[in-house]
Amino acid sequence: MEKLQRFKNYVDQCAGYDIATRSRKADAVLFRALYFKLAIDNTNNTLSSIGKIVNRDHATVLHARNKLFNYLMSIPNYAKLYDIYKLDYLGQKITEEYKNRQQYDKLKEKYNDLLIAKIPKNFGYLLTNNEMAYRKLQDEEKQDYDQRAELVLKSFEWKRKDEQRKEVYDIIVGEPAVADARGHL
Repeated sequence: MEKLQRFKNYVDQCAGYDIATRSRKADAVLFRALYFKLAIDNTNNTLSSIGKIVNRDHATVLHARNKLFNYLMSIPNYAKLYDIYKLDYLGQKITEEYKNRQQYDKLKEKYNDLLIAKIPKNFGYLLTNNEMAYRKLQDEEKQDYDQRAELVLKSFEWKRKDEQRKEVYDIIVGEPAVADARGHL
């Protein structure tokens, strides 16, 4: 039971909320499936005892094993969380793919990026690739980026103002070659 609680605590930390909630949102279901996979693969506990930790019955654990495990492991973020737990906490060799230290360090860095990316954790909002790349910039690069981004944001503001204007302006581009919709040249 202590091992099961460790698995649950790890997944709770990754999810940013308690996976034992009654939520049926896809994110919560997949995090629970991650817990079930860790528990089934690394303990000899019954399906009932595994499910009991997250207020579910054996049928839910069985359904996750039969229907969700392959799908879960095809999603890179969840597969990495699974592998990282096995590397960090269980000390197991995952596959030949992760056997050298350099690959492990890269995997650990990606894990930390995943944890940073959950803002705010309650809402499950993930940062975009640009937002994560911004966090890795040096201070001078951030200042340069901010100046450029400010101009882009202003252009959106101008566009919104143009779309909200009630006045209509004729756009003049050289001399008119054909009549407009009102029949004027």
